[in-house]
Amino acid sequence: VAKCSWTIGQTVGIMHDGGERPAGYAGIERCSSIWACPSCSAVIRAGRAAEIEEAVTKHQKTGGELLFFTGTLRHHQGDKLAVTLDAVLEAWRKLTAGRPWKNRKMAHAISGYIRSIEVTHGENGWHPHAHVLLFLDEPMDDGALEDFRDWLFEKWAGYVAAAGGNVPTEKGLDLQRVDKKGKVLAKYLSKIQDEKKPEKRWGVGAEMSRSDVKRGRVDTAITPFQLLDELDGMHERERGRLWREFYQATKGRRAITWARGLKARYEIGEKTDDDLLEEAENTVVVWTTTAKNYRRVHRVQAERLAYALELAEGEEWGALAEILPPDESWSADGGGVESRKVV
Repeated sequence: VAKCSWTIGQTVGIMHDGGERPAGYAGIERCSSIWACPSCSAVIRAGRAAEIEEAVTKHQKTGGELLFFTGTLRHHQGDKLAVTLDAVLEAWRKLTAGRPWKNRKMAHAISGYIRSIEVTHGENGWHPHAHVLLFLDEPMDDGALEDFRDWLFEKWAGYVAAAGGNVPTEKGLDLQRVDKKGKVLAKYLSKIQDEKKPEKRWGVGAEMSRSDVKRGRVDTAITPFQLLDELDGMHERERGRLWREFYQATKGRRAITWARGLKARYEIGEKTDDDLLEEAENTVVVWTTTAKNYRRVHRVQAERLAYALELAEGEEWGALAEILPPDESWSADGGGVESRKVV
């Protein structure tokens, strides 16, 4: 991660396809960390959100139903994230491994699931939780939903305790239907970070995967990437300690997993995180600057590189030029791609 965003050649480009995916840099090193890199995570998670949205759309077109489950555990200041995260992961693994789950799958026509892991930090310490999107091939009536909710909550609590975690209250659990527009009205639904674009669709795919642009759901809760910013009431040393704990506890974990066969069923290609990053770099070049200009900003005011991407997405070329002066030797004709760059 420390070497991510280092320049490779003499120029650095900004790529953007004009769609929902965020702009990104080309011509720099990539670490491909979905957990600990704000730059790589944004691209990877946007790609994963698109995959989930595609599966949701195809499933609903066939008349299938979707349920959105959130499971967590009680946690306190001083609880180690590695311990509570293990308990959450183990609880879901155990829940889906036995005969009771197979019976429920048959009874409710559950054909698969997508599970994502999210972590926040608040007054009661680390708060890891699992979001699970359940794919049902047949509608579930309200009575069956309540029965399944009771069963799911009971099993989850038992497996959390068996894994060494603190048994959650019902406040920490949620099961809701996904509506016909692919959105979930659960109490866990998050607020997108970019309030300047309220028209952007925040569907279940984003809720499952875009923790990089979420905010804590209460004033005292923060997301891990917020630890990298200045925070009122939290010393830099404490933020650094928490960040290192988060990085070490999540390293090597799978953030988003699909049940076996679900991607193939909806013809979702098997792409690695590196594939998604490379795919993003093969979109339209909208701006180039020299590696020297990029390194200067990276060294002195690295946060302005993130702002530069927002300006590129908004096609605010004048303001972008003040941060990253354009490379005058570059032209779209040389690259063989259409550019929206305005100098």
